[in-house]
Amino acid sequence: MGWRGTLEAAGLICLVLVVLALAILLIRRRVIISHGGVFDCSLRRWHDGQPGGWAIGMARYSGDSFKWYRMFALIPRHSLQLDRDDMVLRRTRRVDALESLQLFEDQYVVELAPIGDELRLDLSMPQPSLVGLASWLEGAPAGRKYEAS
Repeated sequence: MGWRGTLEAAGLICLVLVVLALAILLIRRRVIISHGGVFDCSLRRWHDGQPGGWAIGMARYSGDSFKWYRMFALIPRHSLQLDRDDMVLRRTRRVDALESLQLFEDQYVVELAPIGDELRLDLSMPQPSLVGLASWLEGAPAGRKYEAS
C-alpha cells in the first residue's frame, strides 16, 4: 500500500471517529433529556474578578440540586452541581451586545452570589427558564434562604 492508500485509510479512520463522536454526543443528549426537566442554560465562571467565556449547556433540577451539563462533552455526568441553599440570585439582566455574539439574544443573564470565598457564576437562559429558576428557589422548604434583588 502506497502513500495514497495510507492517506485514504487515515481519512477513513478520521471520518469514523468524527461520526462516532457525534453519535455519542447525540446519545448522551438523549439520555440526559430522557430524565425530563432539562432546559437550555449556559454558564460562565469568574476567575480573579474577571469573567471567563460562556460554556453552552443544559441544566435540570434534581430535588434540592441544580445540575448543569456541558453541551459538548462525551461523559454523561453533570459538569457542575449546586445545592439550592448555595444559590442566591444577585440580579438578572438581558444579555448585552457582546454577550449576544456568544449567546442567544432572547436570553437573560442570572448573576449568582459568590459561593464560599471565590466561586462566582453567571447563568444564561431564556425568560421562561428564568421564571422556573426563581420559582424553584422560592419553593424551597420553610427555613431555607432565598434572596433576590
